[in-house]
Amino acid sequence: MTNDKAIKNLVKALDKENQIGFALLRERILKIMEITMDSIETNPEAWQNPFIHPNQYKLLNEIVQKHLSFKD
Repeated sequence: MTNDKAIKNLVKALDKENQIGFALLRERILKIMEITMDSIETNPEAWQNPFIHPNQYKLLNEIVQKHLSFKD
């Protein structure tokens, strides 16, 4: 299964089965991104990876914040 299909299936399942699941998932995604960004800042050498550059996480964080942040 592709990543986008898996995410779409998750959203469909939450929509049908568990509205609070959306709130929990949103909060968890935001928290994970916060922890990840803090870790990149405080321990950049641990994030040196030949396949995924830390900037990819930073870009992902910008997108997550734009669409999921509780700040308007």
